[in-house]
Amino acid sequence: MRSLPTLLKVAQRRLDELGVEAVRAGREVDELNQKIASIRAREQTEIATSMANPAYAAMLPAYRLRVRWQIDEISVQARAKEAELAAIRERLSAAYIEKSKFEQLIEQMRQREDAERLAREQAMLDEVATNRASGMGK
Repeated sequence: MRSLPTLLKVAQRRLDELGVEAVRAGREVDELNQKIASIRAREQTEIATSMANPAYAAMLPAYRLRVRWQIDEISVQARAKEAELAAIRERLSAAYIEKSKFEQLIEQMRQREDAERLAREQAMLDEVATNRASGMGK
């Protein structure tokens, strides 16, 4: 059965592709989280600046509202990417299980072939021993 190694290669390729997808989605989640952290850091800087300048202090509530809106928007995107990443991880797990099944089938096939080869060799040895024994009796 030569199709099992081919199926194993296909399963491995699918596993590799899903791994690349998972890394890409993970990076996107990290980038969104870094963007949120950057916005929050910038907000803290603006708050500190407004403390020193009363003209800025009057604009601070509107600025903080806009920052909150940006963070909420990015958080929605981050949650969507995290959900996508979780789905990819589930598919990755299923692909790994499929690959493992093919590996097990290949191992079972190899063991069966080894057992058949050993049985043939033993039969040949038995035949040689039988022929020798019958030849010695003459």
